[in-house]
Amino acid sequence: PCFINGENQFVAVADKRGFVEVWDIEKRKAVKSFQVESKEWIYSSASAQGVLAIAGQDKTVRLYDVSTWTCFYTQKFNCHGGSLHLTDDLRYVTVAGYDENKTDRCVVLKVQ
Repeated sequence: PCFINGENQFVAVADKRGFVEVWDIEKRKAVKSFQVESKEWIYSSASAQGVLAIAGQDKTVRLYDVSTWTCFYTQKFNCHGGSLHLTDDLRYVTVAGYDENKTDRCVVLKVQ
Protein backbone atom coordinates (compact mmCIF):
# COMPACT_ATOMS: atom_id res chain seq x y z
CA PRO A 1 0.00 0.00 0.00
CA CYS A 2 0.98 3.63 -0.39
CA PHE A 3 -0.37 6.98 0.70
CA ILE A 4 -1.51 9.17 -2.18
CA ASN A 5 0.93 12.10 -2.48
CA GLY A 6 2.53 11.12 0.84
CA GLU A 7 -0.41 12.53 2.79
CA ASN A 8 -2.56 10.60 5.22
CA GLN A 9 -6.04 11.10 3.72
CA PHE A 10 -6.01 8.42 1.02
CA VAL A 11 -4.20 5.10 0.72
CA ALA A 12 -3.98 2.87 -2.35
CA VAL A 13 -3.97 -0.92 -1.96
CA ALA A 14 -3.78 -3.61 -4.64
CA ASP A 15 -4.19 -7.38 -4.91
CA LYS A 16 -3.10 -10.42 -6.91
CA ARG A 17 -5.92 -10.00 -9.46
CA GLY A 18 -4.87 -6.52 -10.56
CA PHE A 19 -7.49 -4.64 -8.56
CA VAL A 20 -6.52 -1.29 -7.04
CA GLU A 21 -8.63 0.40 -4.38
CA VAL A 22 -8.15 3.88 -2.98
CA TRP A 23 -9.46 4.30 0.56
CA ASP A 24 -10.39 7.43 2.47
CA ILE A 25 -8.77 6.65 5.81
CA GLU A 26 -10.95 8.93 7.93
CA LYS A 27 -14.23 7.74 6.40
CA ARG A 28 -12.99 4.12 6.27
CA LYS A 29 -14.42 3.48 2.83
CA ALA A 30 -13.20 2.94 -0.71
CA VAL A 31 -13.55 6.02 -2.89
CA LYS A 32 -12.17 4.54 -6.12
CA SER A 33 -11.46 1.09 -7.50
CA PHE A 34 -10.22 -0.14 -10.85
CA GLN A 35 -8.51 -3.13 -12.41
CA VAL A 36 -5.38 -2.91 -14.53
CA GLU A 37 -5.60 -4.28 -18.04
CA SER A 38 -3.40 -7.33 -17.46
CA LYS A 39 -5.43 -8.47 -14.42
CA GLU A 40 -2.17 -9.68 -12.85
CA TRP A 41 -0.68 -9.27 -9.40
CA ILE A 42 0.16 -5.68 -8.44
CA TYR A 43 3.03 -5.76 -5.95
CA SER A 44 4.37 -2.20 -5.78
CA SER A 45 2.97 1.31 -5.69
CA ALA A 46 4.23 4.85 -5.11
CA SER A 47 2.73 8.32 -5.34
CA ALA A 48 3.92 11.90 -5.84
CA GLN A 49 2.42 15.16 -7.10
CA GLY A 50 -1.00 13.77 -8.02
CA VAL A 51 0.34 10.65 -9.72
CA LEU A 52 -0.03 7.02 -8.61
CA ALA A 53 2.59 4.61 -9.98
CA ILE A 54 1.95 0.87 -9.88
CA ALA A 55 3.98 -2.11 -11.07
CA GLY A 56 3.08 -5.75 -11.28
CA GLN A 57 3.79 -9.25 -12.38
CA ASP A 58 3.34 -8.29 -16.03
CA LYS A 59 6.56 -6.21 -15.73
CA THR A 60 4.80 -2.96 -16.58
CA VAL A 61 4.87 0.36 -14.74
CA ARG A 62 1.68 2.38 -15.05
CA LEU A 63 1.20 6.01 -14.05
CA TYR A 64 -2.28 7.31 -13.19
CA ASP A 65 -3.45 10.89 -12.79
CA VAL A 66 -5.25 10.77 -9.42
CA SER A 67 -7.60 13.62 -10.33
CA THR A 68 -9.13 11.67 -13.24
CA TRP A 69 -7.81 8.12 -12.60
CA THR A 70 -6.69 7.83 -16.18
CA CYS A 71 -3.54 5.93 -17.06
CA PHE A 72 -1.30 8.31 -18.97
CA TYR A 73 1.97 6.35 -19.12
CA THR A 74 2.99 2.69 -19.39
CA GLN A 75 6.47 1.24 -19.69
CA LYS A 76 7.73 -2.34 -19.68
CA PHE A 77 10.77 -3.20 -17.54
CA ASN A 78 13.06 -6.22 -17.47
CA CYS A 79 13.03 -7.66 -13.97
CA HIS A 80 10.75 -9.18 -11.38
CA GLY A 81 10.04 -6.16 -9.21
CA GLY A 82 9.94 -5.90 -5.49
CA SER A 83 9.89 -2.18 -4.86
CA LEU A 84 8.98 0.93 -6.79
CA HIS A 85 9.91 4.59 -6.44
CA LEU A 86 8.63 7.65 -8.30
CA THR A 87 10.79 10.78 -8.08
CA ASP A 88 9.12 13.94 -6.77
CA ASP A 89 9.66 15.69 -10.11
CA LEU A 90 7.94 12.74 -11.89
CA ARG A 91 10.88 12.31 -14.27
CA TYR A 92 12.02 8.85 -13.19
CA VAL A 93 10.62 5.58 -11.89
CA THR A 94 12.90 2.98 -10.34
CA VAL A 95 12.03 -0.69 -9.97
CA ALA A 96 14.20 -2.89 -7.77
CA GLY A 97 13.99 -6.66 -7.96
CA TYR A 98 15.78 -9.56 -9.61
CA ASP A 99 16.25 -11.08 -13.05
CA GLU A 100 15.65 -14.61 -14.37
CA ASN A 101 18.89 -15.81 -12.69
CA LYS A 102 17.84 -14.37 -9.30
CA THR A 103 20.48 -11.63 -9.63
CA ASP A 104 19.54 -8.33 -7.99
CA ARG A 105 18.50 -5.65 -10.47
CA CYS A 106 17.52 -2.01 -10.37
CA VAL A 107 15.83 -0.58 -13.43
CA VAL A 108 15.61 3.19 -13.90
CA LEU A 109 12.94 4.37 -16.34
CA LYS A 110 12.78 7.93 -17.66
CA VAL A 111 9.17 9.12 -17.88
CA GLN A 112 8.61 10.69 -21.29
